[in-house]
Amino acid sequence: MKKNEAIKDIISVAMLAGKIMLENGAETYRVEDTIKRICHSNNIDEAEVFVIPTGIFLSINYEDELYSYIKRINAINIDLHIISLVNDFSRSYVNREITTKEAMDVLDEIANAPDFKLFTRCFFGGLSGGFFTIMFGGNTLELLLAFITSFLVIFSVTEFNKYSQSFFLRNIIGGLVNTSVAITLTYFVNQLNIMPIDFNKIIIGSIMPLVPGVAFTNAIRDSINADFVSGVSKLLEATIIAIAIAIGVGFVLQINLSFLGGF
Repeated sequence: MKKNEAIKDIISVAMLAGKIMLENGAETYRVEDTIKRICHSNNIDEAEVFVIPTGIFLSINYEDELYSYIKRINAINIDLHIISLVNDFSRSYVNREITTKEAMDVLDEIANAPDFKLFTRCFFGGLSGGFFTIMFGGNTLELLLAFITSFLVIFSVTEFNKYSQSFFLRNIIGGLVNTSVAITLTYFVNQLNIMPIDFNKIIIGSIMPLVPGVAFTNAIRDSINADFVSGVSKLLEATIIAIAIAIGVGFVLQINLSFLGGF
């Protein structure tokens, strides 16, 4: 009985570590490698792991007894800091620096780690949007307007996420806010005749924080590693996000063209 409980504790640690990583945007091969290392560090050599973006499947053969575990993954998020913390944890655990019982507490702390403050996220999201606008040929004033636009986009998406976990609707909202704010700011600034402003550059730059770059990169990396199910799944996720953003942006642009004459 004690042996079964010990194995179950190890499985729980491995699955929780994998779950946290997968929920925060880790590549499937990295999740599989982490789970295997945790199992192998406890003398469990026959551990088979199959990970897809929406689930983890683990099967263990230990002393002629089979143990199976399935974990459904629903959340879609990107937090590279959390992934880094789990990587550090797995190294400490594999090197026997912490026990299995301590491991659960450490993972719970990582899973419940506070996010960066909303202002911090909005501020640096604004900076990224502003500098992308410069990269696309914008001027200094367009950088400032893109900063404001990106700031409000990140704020809106974050607030919307509190009420709905639909990443499709979240990105539509992001596209709507992005284009609406960019056009509105451009209209009022152009009335001042300071310098010519192109709202297209502002839209392109400030939309970049929403672009699914991590999902697309993971799709390519998983496909290269022959994880074709995960690769296709991540590619589909990136495509759906891009479509959602395009719907939000296109809707506002069409209204601007139809009712405001596309100033």
